[in-house]
Amino acid sequence: MLVDSGADLSVISLKTGQELGLALADAEQTLLAQGVGGTANFVLRSLTMSIDEHVFNLPVAWLQEEVRHIEDMIMGREVVFDKFNIEFRQAEERIIFTWREDA
Repeated sequence: MLVDSGADLSVISLKTGQELGLALADAEQTLLAQGVGGTANFVLRSLTMSIDEHVFNLPVAWLQEEVRHIEDMIMGREVVFDKFNIEFRQAEERIIFTWREDA
């Protein structure tokens, strides 16, 4: 998983969504996202996530095609950055999530 403070929304790959049991509804329309790497088709889903003992619902864009450089998940700001203080310790190669009591 990649934590991306520049991404508004979290993204999961086609394969990861399939492994989680996600499926398209009959005649469901995809949306088109534009990013630095180009465009990609996706559908919106909500996943139940947990970090440490904290459980929350996370809106995600589930890609509907293979996209280079997205192997599993990119965690964006929406919801996660509101619920946690996030500390990047580059020298230690660690990311620390601290639950916000006011979240």
